[in-house]
Amino acid sequence: MKINKIILISCLFFILSCKNHDTTPKEKPIFQTFKYKETPSKYLGKFSVYTETEATTTGMASISYYFTIKKNEAILETNTYHEPIRCNGKYKIIDKADYIELYYDGEELNCKSEYPDFEIKKDKEIFFIKGVGNEAASIDWQKLTKV
Repeated sequence: MKINKIILISCLFFILSCKNHDTTPKEKPIFQTFKYKETPSKYLGKFSVYTETEATTTGMASISYYFTIKKNEAILETNTYHEPIRCNGKYKIIDKADYIELYYDGEELNCKSEYPDFEIKKDKEIFFIKGVGNEAASIDWQKLTKV
């Protein structure tokens, strides 16, 4: 009888301590937890940048980026030669005082990141962007043309 009680109590303890789901809170990317303020007016408008990525047997692979920056979001469209088209669509904007950060906010899951996809700054009257091109080029500031 005593063994039955021990087994019953052990089973109840085991059942009650089991978890059917993960109760650990998942961290949200910074752009999902950040309170947005409007994008500074100097960044509003249409911008473009062209970058070559690598030589191929049929020419130089390249990507043209076209950004439309609005008060609360940015839209990216790309044209490519020998490069995949990916991560086009909506981006959330975070104002960092000296520059803005763009975070992908579209439907492609492999495009979402906790780190900014692009950074844009204005130095005097010239705009620059970081994050375009291949891995090596994407860490450098490149001139961004306001159209």
